[in-house]
Amino acid sequence: MKISLIGAGPGREGLISSEAKKLIDEADILIGSERTMRSFGRGKTTYNIYKPEEIISKIKNTGVGKNVAVLFSGDPGFFSGGKKLLNLLDRDESLKGAEINVIPGISSMQYFMENLHLTWENTVLTSLHGRSANLIGYIRDNARVFSLFGNGDEIRETVEKLHYYGMDHVRILIGENLSYPDENIILTDPKGFLDEAISVGRLSVALFINEKALSRAGVRIGDDLFIRGDVPMTKSEIRSLSLLKLDLKKDSVLYDIGAGTGSVSIEAALMMPDGNVFAVESKDKGINLIRENKRKFAADNVTIINGSAPEALDGLIRPDRVFIGGSGGRLKEILEKVFSLNPEVRVVMNIVSLETLNALGGIVDEMGLISDLTLVNIARMKKTGDHSMFTGLNPVYIAELKKDGGNELQR
Repeated sequence: MKISLIGAGPGREGLISSEAKKLIDEADILIGSERTMRSFGRGKTTYNIYKPEEIISKIKNTGVGKNVAVLFSGDPGFFSGGKKLLNLLDRDESLKGAEINVIPGISSMQYFMENLHLTWENTVLTSLHGRSANLIGYIRDNARVFSLFGNGDEIRETVEKLHYYGMDHVRILIGENLSYPDENIILTDPKGFLDEAISVGRLSVALFINEKALSRAGVRIGDDLFIRGDVPMTKSEIRSLSLLKLDLKKDSVLYDIGAGTGSVSIEAALMMPDGNVFAVESKDKGINLIRENKRKFAADNVTIINGSAPEALDGLIRPDRVFIGGSGGRLKEILEKVFSLNPEVRVVMNIVSLETLNALGGIVDEMGLISDLTLVNIARMKKTGDHSMFTGLNPVYIAELKKDGGNELQR
């Protein structure tokens, strides 16, 4: 029995390899989407399915002892179901004796970029076809971003966001029906796309070119760059130390409880392009400032939660990081909630009053937590006439908390 996972290219029959054509000709059964099999299914038993679990079931029920070719649009290793199908094949004991082949194909990205006479080694590759991604963040920070799309609505939503975040300078090249007779390439920008009410079909691709990409190695936002109003804000030095102690990963899920102006949320969101930040704030002034700062910095992976913790945390994705900038006198309830959601969560909080510090000591003992406490004193230089003097900021305690038996705190 032979099972072949074959990259069928972008669509046109002439774009598949001779090895792929040979295996398709030898196959007794073809499996894939209707669109993918359109050029190859003549005279074959075909099954129009594409979900890996359904493909495995069909092979076991009808394909035992036969040659089976599973066709993937583009390349099996480029944002397809090939990876999951291979894992299922490897784990299925009843198919252990089968010969499994993986045949690469020309991906839609390769076809599109080379038709545009552009190289792609420095292009960020992503997909919104059946998955989520922080596409706005990628475009903000990178000169070139390529993405697959499952339908025209996804492209329109992305363009609307680019316009909302003030990124009308981004050039957009959209490809439809690649390699087919009705292939269409659109060159536009966010404002032009929306003004002309451009319509895009299913299974399209797009290249975003941002000549003003930030391309930064790290993230540090000065306090003066945030829109502040009269809402208290975590100062940049304290923010930097707190984020360092949070030890964020690029795909972390962070709750920022008592988010205030959103300074921690925004800076964290820019540090983790594949992560999610939930900025929890109960005051209308704070909510409005977070919304303004989110727009200013194009931090699309920040979700604003209007409410008070712990109730406002219900229904959110489970966190692996929590920052507490304000607890509204409900610190114990908040800690109980976040540790119930994830016993291994890393919690960092800022404390400015002795009353809160004393309360934390009792909560740590009562809940059996392990804490690590740092006192930070910062002074900033200030010009006074002909002299330069230092003015001290309020001392801040930075607490790291974990459950006893959880991951060790980094010291």
